[in-house]
Amino acid sequence: MTAASVAPAMQPLVPLSRQISFSDEESGDQPASTDLQPIPPIPPFRLCKLDFREGCYQINFRPTASLVSFEGTLRVDRSAPDGGADHLIVSGDLYSKRLVIGPIPHPLPPVGNKDEDESAADTSLTSLAASLSAVDEPVIPHPIRRPVIPIFPRARYHSYLRVTSVSAPVAVPFPKKCELTIIAEQFNYTQPPAGQFKGTFPATPSRTVTLKLSKVPAPFPLSLTGGPFYEGRLFDGGVDKGSVTLAWVSKFFRRATLEIDTLVGAVRPAPVPDGAGGTEFFDTVFAKTGWQLRVVQDQLNVPVPAGVTSTNCWSSADLHALMTAVRNPATNLDTEWHVHMIVVPAKLGCSRGIMYDQIGVPREGCASFSDDGYPVGDSSNFGLAANKKQRDVPRAFLRSATHELTHTLNQIHQEQETAADNSIMTTTPSVADVLGGPATGAPGVFPDQIALAHNTNVRHHLNHMPDPVIRPGGWPFASWFPTGAPQATDRHDFEPSELALTVTAATDRVALGQPLDLTWTMTNNSGVSLRAPNDVSTEALFASITVTDGEGHERPVRPFVILCEHAKLAELEPGESVTASAKVFWSTAGFAFEKPGRYRVDVAVSWSAQGVMVGVQSGLDVFVDYPTSNADNHSANLVLHPEVGKWVALGGEAYHLGEACRRLQALSQTASPAAMAPGDGAPAPRVLDGFADLMPDRAKLARLRPELTADPGSRTPARTAAPGRKRAAKAKKRTGRKG
Repeated sequence: MTAASVAPAMQPLVPLSRQISFSDEESGDQPASTDLQPIPPIPPFRLCKLDFREGCYQINFRPTASLVSFEGTLRVDRSAPDGGADHLIVSGDLYSKRLVIGPIPHPLPPVGNKDEDESAADTSLTSLAASLSAVDEPVIPHPIRRPVIPIFPRARYHSYLRVTSVSAPVAVPFPKKCELTIIAEQFNYTQPPAGQFKGTFPATPSRTVTLKLSKVPAPFPLSLTGGPFYEGRLFDGGVDKGSVTLAWVSKFFRRATLEIDTLVGAVRPAPVPDGAGGTEFFDTVFAKTGWQLRVVQDQLNVPVPAGVTSTNCWSSADLHALMTAVRNPATNLDTEWHVHMIVVPAKLGCSRGIMYDQIGVPREGCASFSDDGYPVGDSSNFGLAANKKQRDVPRAFLRSATHELTHTLNQIHQEQETAADNSIMTTTPSVADVLGGPATGAPGVFPDQIALAHNTNVRHHLNHMPDPVIRPGGWPFASWFPTGAPQATDRHDFEPSELALTVTAATDRVALGQPLDLTWTMTNNSGVSLRAPNDVSTEALFASITVTDGEGHERPVRPFVILCEHAKLAELEPGESVTASAKVFWSTAGFAFEKPGRYRVDVAVSWSAQGVMVGVQSGLDVFVDYPTSNADNHSANLVLHPEVGKWVALGGEAYHLGEACRRLQALSQTASPAAMAPGDGAPAPRVLDGFADLMPDRAKLARLRPELTADPGSRTPARTAAPGRKRAAKAKKRTGRKG
């Protein structure tokens, strides 16, 4: 862990625990501290030996006279640099628990690897009837193993606990009991609608609860952990709401698995010296943050997909197809936090890594490119790594791959949140610039002095953000921070005479289901150089797009491809511009234009300048026309489907998306006279205009999806529309500067 250079400039839009304030309710109460050496009490006082140690606890709450109980985790963080004078932050998550008939003396946590099977059983029983009828397995698995950090199904997530106060008395007068008192704000969670992944937390706590806990001997097998065990009562407004237990299970706060697969010809990241006689790897980096990361180096020689040259730059569609095919189909994100990483060769100048907002669900996979590396065009401070491949610079390679891994845990760049520093979630060029500035520009500073650690800000997020926000398969990427037009108190915008953002579109009217081609240019109109992003594409994360309908409902258009390793804050000279473009159509937040009517499309470019959020914003109005023919309605119905949305987001040619291929094949035939209803007399649907450079290639479709091109009455392929034009964007860079 490294200290953040400045305080965060962006406040997450989710509940998040902060430093603890201790309450002193009883005479002699002192803040809970592992190194506190109390003065022996004078009778008739009782000495308390409460052990509220750091780590993860399993919490179980059984409300009085209720058919539903709750279980979850409580994270006690005593090493938090941002934890105030006492370095303490406490947070927790609760999940609803299936019904169990009959009393249970003490709830037992997952043991060894058995938690996966037990959680899977829980996942399959979601109705009250099934829960009441279930035949429970034996409570204690065999063989007995030490308890581990529990993981629960996403659909059972109930609430987040933001602990605000902890009291652990050193001594109490007889006959009062020694009690650990925890006060927490509870934020009840609303699960997302079917087919979506982002639920909602209320802006204010649903209630404030008080836990009164006494330390008692730990029941078996919790006694195997050697940690404390508490039991007591939970109170809401002074009213006893039920029993609660708290069992220490691990010195870590969270646990996850990283599976690494490697394509033929690629080289995976390797452990590097830590300077103290040991090595650093993914697991040790995350251990410093407080996570227990299990690394599985799985398939070593994954075949190169047909038609792909693995040593060239990979298209988004080809890499997405590979990750879809290679990931382990047995992975269950309800029983483990699992991230899949694929390592491919690529070549210098493509990108060091990439992440997709969704393969099957959000944030389950990323990729690292072993043969890309450190071109001097990205930074003049790469030192001895300049123009070398990642495979030849092991420390920088491991840092870059860990950067992509941390993206899958929903973390963004520190150039946006705080400032560029020598930490993992700063982009690689910015790390080189931080290490190789005017004072330390000697060759060898990069990569030798790279800090393989998360900074304080990212550490706080990884350990204390709510489970759904962090865990793979939870919230979509970057959905926890504000987009659109922030209030003046949130961000300071440049005057147009200083830095201007111009937004244009190919048209101000689109058909229902037609993608909108949007372009924006940021220009330095001042007479001085300004420090600003060198890449304002949404994929580089500095830019965001928000669509607002006529009723004022906002919808972010999040990047589906996170391709950011060339991005950094750099000098933008007077008169110089940087440009980017996107097809506004679909993201993991849904379709940008779901129905006809008037919309506002806003683009905001934001970054942190010395701990202050700054940026520019602009937008334009767009009208989505009402369908005027059967062909219009039919075409809109074909393309307003998530698979087609993914096809567009990947830039086309994503032939592994079978449903998208089928629908676009049908769309290509809507212009034929046979496809029009008698008497319709309408021209070809305008939706086709928006897909002109995105239609499947006829030859590839026949080769890769013959079932879609075969004529049922013939052995020869049916006549199809002319091949779609190659995307114009493939012939030019998505971003660039112009004088």
